[in-house]
This record gives sequence, C-alpha cells and structure tokens, in this order.
Amino acid sequence: MITTAYCATYFSLDAVLTWIGIRCENHPCTILSMKRLLSDYFTPAETALVEKARGARIDAWYYVSREVPDSFCEELIWAAPRFLVKCGGIADGMNEEKTIETLREALRKEE
Repeated sequence: MITTAYCATYFSLDAVLTWIGIRCENHPCTILSMKRLLSDYFTPAETALVEKARGARIDAWYYVSREVPDSFCEELIWAAPRFLVKCGGIADGMNEEKTIETLREALRKEE
C-alpha cells in the first residue's frame, strides 16, 4: 500500500510538471520542483508528506528490516487520493499564457 500511495502522489505531481512542460528524470528532482516552482499551489505540509512518503516507499521496498509506522501508512493512504484530485485541479486551473509561462520563466532563472 505504501508504494501504491506514494506512486499515486508522485505521478500526480509529475503530471502537473509535465503539463507545464517540465520533465524531471528522478524523484528528488520532482519533489524539489514542487518546493521551488509550485509552492503557490502546494502547502509545506503537502511537500513534506510527499518527501516522507518517498522515504517510506524506499524503506518498504528496499529494507525489509525497517518498519514504517502504521499511523503514517494510514495518513498516506488517506492523503494520496486527495492529492491526486488536487493535482488535477491545479493542472485544470493553469493556462498557457499566464501561469505556465510564468513557471517556465521561473525555471529558466533557476538555471
């Protein structure tokens, strides 16, 4: 369940970035883009959730001896569908002329 919930959040976020023309090739880069470029759309708590979910997925996938607390598993399973819906709303609310160009310009400045 942890992997499924994390992937739902990650690929939802990746879809928003792809919608604006940004392709991240790895998970940390995608989360960093969430922090730096999409901070007007996501709360710090949502960013922290995705980061923590990434860590939990790594622990569950690669380290059998590490346990992810049940309370976080429940939180993530509850939050993942809501995060997916939020990402859909963010993408739907963006338009090419204003929002997307502004975000692309912000990315160019980061380079």
